[in-house]
Amino acid sequence: MCDKLIFDIAFTDCILDFSKFYTLKIKGTAFTNCSLIAVDFMNTDLSEVIFDQCDLYRSEFNKAIANKADFRTSYNYTIDPEKTKIKKTVFSFPEVKGLLFKHDLIIK
Repeated sequence: MCDKLIFDIAFTDCILDFSKFYTLKIKGTAFTNCSLIAVDFMNTDLSEVIFDQCDLYRSEFNKAIANKADFRTSYNYTIDPEKTKIKKTVFSFPEVKGLLFKHDLIIK
């Protein structure tokens, strides 16, 4: 149990595989050099969250709010822009292909 009013966290060099952040409001949180494999971010407020050098393989972002989040240096993510709010979210090439996965496109 945490007081939601003063809840503030940051993660550096952490293995958070299979963690659940379901429905949490973690706006502005920094994840630095973390393994976030198969993490549940469903319905989570990820606004302004920084994912710096993070492995997001099979993490779930369905119905999350990731406005202004920073994914530039992270990798292995798949995010459906139709099911996740990503207004002004920052991505880099070639990892941005994780936004197109459901269209079964071949990008070279």
